[in-house]
Amino acid sequence: MAQGAKPLSHETVNELGRSTRIRYFRRMLIAAGSLPEIDVRLNDLELRSRALIDGLPAEYAIIITRFFNWETLRKLRRRPVDRPISVGVANARATEVRKVAAFLAWLGENHLKLPTLNQVAVDRYLAHHDPNLIIGRFLAWVVRHRITQHFDVPRAQSTVSPATIAEDAVWEKVDVLLQTESTPMSSRIIGLFLLVFAQPIRDSVRLRRDDVQFTGENVKVQFGSTPVVLPPPIAELLVRYLDDTCDRPPYAGSPPGWLFEGVMPQQHLSDASVRFNLAKHGLHAREIKHARLDHLVQVLPASIVADITGFTVNTAMRHSANTRADWGIYSELRTRECKELDLGE
Repeated sequence: MAQGAKPLSHETVNELGRSTRIRYFRRMLIAAGSLPEIDVRLNDLELRSRALIDGLPAEYAIIITRFFNWETLRKLRRRPVDRPISVGVANARATEVRKVAAFLAWLGENHLKLPTLNQVAVDRYLAHHDPNLIIGRFLAWVVRHRITQHFDVPRAQSTVSPATIAEDAVWEKVDVLLQTESTPMSSRIIGLFLLVFAQPIRDSVRLRRDDVQFTGENVKVQFGSTPVVLPPPIAELLVRYLDDTCDRPPYAGSPPGWLFEGVMPQQHLSDASVRFNLAKHGLHAREIKHARLDHLVQVLPASIVADITGFTVNTAMRHSANTRADWGIYSELRTRECKELDLGE
């Protein structure tokens, strides 16, 4: 490329293979404006999947290519450029391709064909090979497109269990993150957002500096439609972090504006790295998020919880119902209160 033998393009970079160095090189070129913006993880997913599919027998490759192009890529490409797929999504979809290939190989070993696949064979495979229903989307797709005859595709059972974390235990973890200095400050702040405001890590790493507001002595962060005032200890930690990172020069071009900048040029902090750092303190994001939402809906109406956290009202109401919080009739109580005030006047 430097000598002009090949054009500077994403296709040319693709020919260099896949590695962390190549990914970094690509992001540097994007940040410098030499290459157009793309979802780099999605591009890598496509390269990984193509390499796997190319090594399969032709009869398997044809069907998996159709599924991958029209069911997986088509949906992922609808995402806006500023909302790239996560590492988890990329790995899950790559695993799905491998599982589908293994399923088709199992059909061949058992002298079965997709057009004549029946419920007995599907149940037998799921019972012995795929308890997590990783290939569930593929099975639903072949039925929907009439590639095979109709059969029922079992749905994966939710793995979310009722919150078992006491509120006192949550605040103990808050104290740990406020006091520890061995964990990166960015991970500590994101962990505190999780513990106090039930913020998913994937959302916190996408916060921008513009989401932080200073009003008088208060520091506010906008997670949802209504900014929330941070408790003083968390506010002080965030201000320290902002002071430490305000003069950090960008890799190339203008600053990306992320509150938590990552290692890759123009990218936010990886949620996987945050999870790794928080796991050292026994913090498991999904469990804590659900527990903290349960705590919040017991002291605030679901609509207010939704406003300040960014979750949907339906999600907040579901947690409210699960915990049997009395705030479910908040609007009715407010209406009755207003009527009584009017009568009193």
